[in-house]
Amino acid sequence: MKLEEVIKEYASIPDISDFKNPLFIGPHPDDIEFGCGALVSKMKEKGATIHFLVVTDGAAGSADSTMNPKLLASIRKEESITSAKFLNVDTIDFEDLEDGGTFTSEDVLKKVTPYILKYKPDIVFAPDPRLRSECHHDHIEVGTGVMYALQIVGYKEALNRHSIDTSNVTEFPRNIFLAQYFTDDSNKYVEVSEKNLNDKISSLTLHKSQLSSPESELLIKYFMLKAMKEGEAINTKLAESFKVIHPIMQHVYSDSLKL
Repeated sequence: MKLEEVIKEYASIPDISDFKNPLFIGPHPDDIEFGCGALVSKMKEKGATIHFLVVTDGAAGSADSTMNPKLLASIRKEESITSAKFLNVDTIDFEDLEDGGTFTSEDVLKKVTPYILKYKPDIVFAPDPRLRSECHHDHIEVGTGVMYALQIVGYKEALNRHSIDTSNVTEFPRNIFLAQYFTDDSNKYVEVSEKNLNDKISSLTLHKSQLSSPESELLIKYFMLKAMKEGEAINTKLAESFKVIHPIMQHVYSDSLKL
């Protein structure tokens, strides 16, 4: 039996739009929509129960130095709720790490792990912290913290050692797929429809505090063209792409990434 055959039998990556209980984690309000909005729309059409988790307060997301940070955080939270409702997301949660702050991946781990324990997702989405051009601290730490969280969430003693409260936990989830968006190392392309892409664009425009600059129209155009470009990779009109890591391959091995 060849190595490729073993990997395909035990560590093959299914169509990620078929997962039924995804948890989408974003560093800031609007990141999930930017990275996964069309997929969210498609998964909802297919009957998934969808969870959003926004890790930072979004308070630093304005070039206007006169903007009150607490006010901006409040505005961005409401925009996220409105956008999630538009996409028919089932739950949306918010954490309070400081946008543009000095938090670490360990801080992220402690924030996101209780939600993984709560929702027991079959797949978790987060930004790729190893994107070659990524310079944003928040994206790097959130992506890294999520990776670390998936390695400990199934083990009570490991959770205790990170000061995660397990007193009311009766089931420790394992075998959770990881899908990374904002990646330059895609191994899975998901066909999306024009409606899915339009839903993504519409959800983004609801983040009005972030999409009011003259560059916003160009940014929207970029994501439309990107969906067309990614569609070419699988000979379809439109697509979104991700780096998907099978649970077996999240520790030591990476052979399934390109199969």
